Amino acid sequence: MTDTSDTINQLSTRRSVLTRGGAVLGACLIPSLAAQAEGRPSGYEEKPSGSVYDVKKFGATGVRKDNATKPFRDAIVACTTAGGGVVNVPSGEYTVGTVQLMDNVTLNIEPGATLFLSQNREDFIRGGRCMIFAENAKNIAVTGSGTLNGLARYDYTEMRGVDPEIAREIEIARAAGIDMRRYYRSREAMNTFMFIINDSTNFLLSGVSVINSPLWTVRLNDCDRVFVRGVYIYSDLEKGVNADGIDICSSKNVTISDSVIITADDAIVLKSIGRGDREANPVENITVTNCILTSSSTSLMIGTETEADIRHVLFSNCVIRNSNKGFGINVQDGATVSDVIFSNLTIETSRRHWNWWGDSEMCKFVLKKREESSRLGKIRDIVVDNVIAHVRGTSTITGHAEQPLENIRISNVQVFMNPENANDKRATDALRLEGVQGLKIRDLSVRWTEDQTEARWQSALSLKNVSDFEVVAFSGRQGIKDGEAPSIRMDNVSDGILQDSNAPKDTGVFIHLAGVASSDITLRDNRLTKASKEITFAEKGLEKAIRKA
Repeated sequence: MTDTSDTINQLSTRRSVLTRGGAVLGACLIPSLAAQAEGRPSGYEEKPSGSVYDVKKFGATGVRKDNATKPFRDAIVACTTAGGGVVNVPSGEYTVGTVQLMDNVTLNIEPGATLFLSQNREDFIRGGRCMIFAENAKNIAVTGSGTLNGLARYDYTEMRGVDPEIAREIEIARAAGIDMRRYYRSREAMNTFMFIINDSTNFLLSGVSVINSPLWTVRLNDCDRVFVRGVYIYSDLEKGVNADGIDICSSKNVTISDSVIITADDAIVLKSIGRGDREANPVENITVTNCILTSSSTSLMIGTETEADIRHVLFSNCVIRNSNKGFGINVQDGATVSDVIFSNLTIETSRRHWNWWGDSEMCKFVLKKREESSRLGKIRDIVVDNVIAHVRGTSTITGHAEQPLENIRISNVQVFMNPENANDKRATDALRLEGVQGLKIRDLSVRWTEDQTEARWQSALSLKNVSDFEVVAFSGRQGIKDGEAPSIRMDNVSDGILQDSNAPKDTGVFIHLAGVASSDITLRDNRLTKASKEITFAEKGLEKAIRKA
């Protein structure tokens, strides 16, 4: 223990001194623990800031049947009261309810230590429907190589109501004869989050494994300066409804890196959402990098809760495998999502059960109103760069009839369209964009699997109601070799350039132009000799919309 304690002391940076009974303690202590702090709970000793507090010295046995909630709480109170340090959890099994982190406390979970979620409702505090909780705390951390297990349980039963987000997909599944039962969280189990961190500053989550969360695994509400490094998060990919990985809610200055996250619901998701009577704060200054992600919904997600702006976000250098969707933006509550970059991603998707959001696509951006009375938001200044995507569904980027998406840039993207591994077929085009003003596409290629095709496959690229656009160095043919769909479908597009693009072997019609509003389209230096037809028109007179330079 001496070596371990010395190592922990060297790692600990919590040095701010608190006075017992001071203002910060008054705000942070669990009400039932405040009296214990004044009365010096069992195991309490006067120690200098930075000391180590072993939960076993406060009564934890490391035996799963023995409830360890009080010893954990007592150790944290003693630690923060003395000015901060490390609460250490040695190897063993511990059953706990809500454990509240307090100022300047690092909870270190050693290798071989597992915290199991208590199934006793009396072990949870009001506002702390979770295993690890913090409120108005600063300089807090959960570190180590141990495990936190939420013991999630599920029931497979008939569908309850209709999810409006997937109403179309539900009908496709029903028409295909798919079993319409699905998993729901068991009403018999404790359905809590694993982490809720509220209004806290300088939170570190490092090294631990967090598995089987009944609800969102890590929920960050209105936090500032959060660092998540080297964690492993897992929930059952078939059953784990609502078991997101990390939810960044109305928080800022958050970095997530070097982590492996495998979850049924969104792996990493950004939301701006109010709590109680409080309005939502913006989400800003977020980086996610060097992660390996799997999701039965979306691996990298923004929305749907978008009550305040979300801006300055960087998703980069991530491997996305076995996911129902690679990345997405869904704005429904009036906010503006802007200055977002998705870069250096390798993506492989796989269709999931009908109840999950996603069609096995590379991406989905959508702007809409949650309700008719909802404010209409914006999506603008978005970059997708350097992506390799092996997918089975149609990627869509869709604005609203009253508000197009603005300044969307897609560059150096390779899309490989594979057949759907499901009976309820959904895929049509490879990439469909509708309602966009200011679109720049450069170095986009689409390749379709030839040995097994889907009857509904259509165009490689579809543009509808798009203005001020450039498509440069595009390559791709229609989905089916002898199919009637064009390689590129344009409908009511204007002020655009198609340049330096290539019609591969077996291309039928390269461009089909429709829509009486189409105008001012320039074709320049394209290599179309392998296409059976360079361009066709849906209406007479559309030839005037085309200019060859």
